[in-house]
Amino acid sequence: MVKYIKNGGSFLCLFLIIISCEKEKSKGYENVSSTEYFSISTKLSNLKNLKKLKINDSLYEVRGYFNSFEITGQVKKNNIRTGWWEAKNQKTKTLMARLEYRLIDNKEFVNQYILFEHGKIDTLKSKFYSFEKNINSVKYKFYTPSQSKEIRSEGKLYYGYSSNSKKIKHLEYKCIKNRNSFDCEFPIPLNSSINDLIIRGNFWQMFQLENGDIGENDIYILDTLNMKAINQR
Repeated sequence: MVKYIKNGGSFLCLFLIIISCEKEKSKGYENVSSTEYFSISTKLSNLKNLKKLKINDSLYEVRGYFNSFEITGQVKKNNIRTGWWEAKNQKTKTLMARLEYRLIDNKEFVNQYILFEHGKIDTLKSKFYSFEKNINSVKYKFYTPSQSKEIRSEGKLYYGYSSNSKKIKHLEYKCIKNRNSFDCEFPIPLNSSINDLIIRGNFWQMFQLENGDIGENDIYILDTLNMKAINQR
């Protein structure tokens, strides 16, 4: 979650939640959190020609239109948004943005958002993570929106290993900053005899701007390591 986005209105306009940036500013959208901001275009009551397709007893696929964009995603039976959503240009079908909803403390939370420009991920304006694993280690790379007047920034990953709901370890790792991304690489627990290890945690970034304002970003992680598959490589 972005707790401070005083200068974030310009990059959020790229998601085209409201077709006019001036219209956004007049409504005060430039100072709201990312969760509140993205919720405008993915809220079911804001979508035209809404269609719902039942996937199973608790999950539905939804499709609708907001301004000139096609919005697709999934909701639970009680219309709580979940998983990855997409926004495409209605005419060209060009992918404009992807965002991930998670339920945190019984509230919908935009955990990651990826903005695209000319078909490529705009890493300077997105918030997401990538994940790699090998036989000895796990590597995460966290991207957060670039702040033009940032004077210092720090990122930490708080994570734990678990299996069958049993916690094995809980650790803290200070990530290495590289422009607007943070690299976190740490070893897999030695002598692990469990086929599937679950990594659960939270990446937290704190930054300070030239005017003294303090801001933060966080991203929740939940990934499974199939140790059997890794060891067979």
